[in-house]
Amino acid sequence: MPKKKNKLILVTIFVVLLILALIIGTIIGSNIKKSVKLEEIEQSDVEYYILEKNDKYGVINKNGEIIIEPQYDEIKIPNPTKDTFICLDNINSQNYKVVDSSNNQKWTNFNNVDAISIRAITSLVPYEKTVLKYQEGNMYGIMDFDGKKITNAIYEEISSVDYKEGYLKIKDKGLYGVINIKGNKILDAEYDEITSDGYYNDETKYQDAGFILRVKTDDGYRYGYAKTNGSIVLDTIYNEINRITEIEDKNNLYFITSINGKYGLMKNSKTIIDNDYRSIDYDRTNNFLIIQKDSAYGVFDLNGKTIVPLDYDLIIIGGEYINAYKGDATLIFDKNGNNVQTENSSKENVSDKYSIIIDKDGFYNIVDKQEKVLLKDKYSYLEFFREDLFIATNESKTGLIRANGEIVVPLQYSTIQNIDGVNCLQATEIDSNKTLVINSEGKVKEGLENASFIKEDNYVKILSGSDVKYYTQDGNEITYQELHPENNIYAVKQNGKWGFKNKEGKIVINCEYDFVSEQNGNYVGVKKDGKWGILDINGNKIKDPTYEISFNNVKFLGEFYQIGTNVGLPIYCGDEGN
Repeated sequence: MPKKKNKLILVTIFVVLLILALIIGTIIGSNIKKSVKLEEIEQSDVEYYILEKNDKYGVINKNGEIIIEPQYDEIKIPNPTKDTFICLDNINSQNYKVVDSSNNQKWTNFNNVDAISIRAITSLVPYEKTVLKYQEGNMYGIMDFDGKKITNAIYEEISSVDYKEGYLKIKDKGLYGVINIKGNKILDAEYDEITSDGYYNDETKYQDAGFILRVKTDDGYRYGYAKTNGSIVLDTIYNEINRITEIEDKNNLYFITSINGKYGLMKNSKTIIDNDYRSIDYDRTNNFLIIQKDSAYGVFDLNGKTIVPLDYDLIIIGGEYINAYKGDATLIFDKNGNNVQTENSSKENVSDKYSIIIDKDGFYNIVDKQEKVLLKDKYSYLEFFREDLFIATNESKTGLIRANGEIVVPLQYSTIQNIDGVNCLQATEIDSNKTLVINSEGKVKEGLENASFIKEDNYVKILSGSDVKYYTQDGNEITYQELHPENNIYAVKQNGKWGFKNKEGKIVINCEYDFVSEQNGNYVGVKKDGKWGILDINGNKIKDPTYEISFNNVKFLGEFYQIGTNVGLPIYCGDEGN
């Protein structure tokens, strides 16, 4: 082959590769520009808390020291690791000022700097943690915590998008768009409203949630959909759009859509089921769709395949069973659409060994993988706990049984509850109103009367007005010292009175109190004659017992007690009285 021709081929290949590299680089660069990295803040990172006293607000630090006297009608702490506090002298003025930890005003060259609230459920902190908004004239922009403008004040409004931390809804010429906290445009301002679809998974939290878009037309509102990077998936032509958020599939989005009152199914931008149905309801147990056309019901899968034909008066899903009613007849289908000859209305697979069934009379039982019915007795309710253990209820009394029917915990409790995130159960006695723990092996652990069951990060506790017990996540009793070896002192009870001991077990604060709190920072609470006071960890008095507090799970910091949280951040109070 001639050398010139070889050179031409090489040049052509090089140009093609260069173009591909530029295209890929542009796509990657665009995605980086549109993505955001959120600042993570844990409780241990928090430096500042809101203080409330006599209906005024200030700030204390993590040592309980007053940083800003409680003199404002409102205070916001947009990032509790930074000494930036947004204060309002008069609640009616809505004219905010920003002060630092010395109560010196910051950023006087900006007008009306404010925090940007986000939905509480998305974060420990209820505000955007890296940006603030400011005002110039009637327009708004965003700035960082160093006082540097990220955008000019070119928007009529700036607010958060529900469940989408890091993304801001902006208003321009009466319409809404979206920018991210870097100031980069995600969606043009051409919509009447923009909301999040609320999609969540454990790995990415709400970051993969997309946007429901709404426009106003002469025929009413129309809806569309965009991904989190702003790419349009569905045009704004639908009367209604609902993403099936229970389906955790990063690559495929499923939508139930409506056009002129008729419903269909979309997978990404592709129509799976035409908009020809009166209703479509999603069943998350089997990934089924219950379809209604006119007055007939049937069941389809997510690929549009018919599982049960549109030929029934009513469809009710019972775990793996599909109950299809027509006139006086009832047919039972399995999840593959096969007719099942059974007297049961429901079958729910609860483990790799067992399923819970419900018969036509509403009684519960257990079957194994060979469909063998395991229980001789009838129960009005069964719930899987773990391994071969089941919560069982009959005649309004609850206990714990094995899959073979063996009684592990007698049916004598008013309630036994599964608690998310732990391998133990909460039980309540009928007569004594005692709250107890049942451990992972089905053993009942002694509890307390008139007490609350409280789940903490890595343990649970039962707390009354005068006593407390601690348990591991498996429900075995443990001491607070074992849970928190880093503490200096630990509550101890002698002869019915409470005090504190050190790590070596020596009493360092006399047992003379009706009850005490756990150590919080360098402080503990002590209760006497129905009122709470505060000591430091060396036993020095910080405040006499003057606080009348109506709840038991109380924490103290400096001279103040925690009254609740602003989402996940504690708020402390200095009011005496209840």
